[in-house]
Amino acid sequence: MNYISFFFIVTGLFILYAEYSVGNIVYRITSQGIQQFQPGNIIHYLLNPLYNGFLWNFQLLDVNYVFVMICSTVIYHNIY
Repeated sequence: MNYISFFFIVTGLFILYAEYSVGNIVYRITSQGIQQFQPGNIIHYLLNPLYNGFLWNFQLLDVNYVFVMICSTVIYHNIY
């Protein structure tokens, strides 16, 4: 498996896990009370640890995309 495929698989699984664990990231309820798909929110959430230190708490590392990708990359390079 090449790294790009691995990257997209880990990213997809992370988005599903973050939506399940944190909730209301991709599907948000609008002011009209309708649940809408908003892909900009997940992009913002994935990049949030780069400029906000809140997600670097020990209890929140499982929903920190940068941390998950660093750990996944280390595991990938040790296996392949």
